[in-house]
Amino acid sequence: MPAGPLPERFELKLMGKKRIHSNGLYGRAFSTLELLVILGIVAVVMSIGYPFFKQYQGNGNLRSAARGIVAGFAEQKQRAMAGDTAVGGVRIHRLALNLGANQYTLQRCTNTNNPCLSWENIDVKSLNQYGNDILFDPGETNPTNVDFQTRGTVTQATIVLTNSRGSRARIQSNISGRTHVEFDMR
Repeated sequence: MPAGPLPERFELKLMGKKRIHSNGLYGRAFSTLELLVILGIVAVVMSIGYPFFKQYQGNGNLRSAARGIVAGFAEQKQRAMAGDTAVGGVRIHRLALNLGANQYTLQRCTNTNNPCLSWENIDVKSLNQYGNDILFDPGETNPTNVDFQTRGTVTQATIVLTNSRGSRARIQSNISGRTHVEFDMR
């Protein structure tokens, strides 16, 4: 660009206390009243949308908890079928539900023969990690111990989770270890 004065259309001229562009438009900012109106509109929109967001979040937590239990099923089935090379044999594995404490435990048998005499905890997982309102439904969850045999078969089970909105997740496993999750969201 050549040095020198700017073209007149870009210059600001002082006329009293207001700055005027050469095209005749006033340069101005938002007034306090305009900002308050915008803030009020944003507050109303947020107050309308907040309950819907909480509903979406609660149902998302329920879906995550159901996925966590299904992952526990897959993990235990894989462990039971893979065997335990440290002891030269295979072990039965278990997913034990503690309905009162809202947690489930991944366990393995301490001996390599059947029946299992005692269980060793591999991992304890709580439903509270997905949200404080997610609970096991003790009336519909049966059995509380799901055993994973070394040949890949599993105890048939139905696990039902609920949240404070009344939404439900029903996890069903068949004898082959396949799981199916059915959601009833509210």
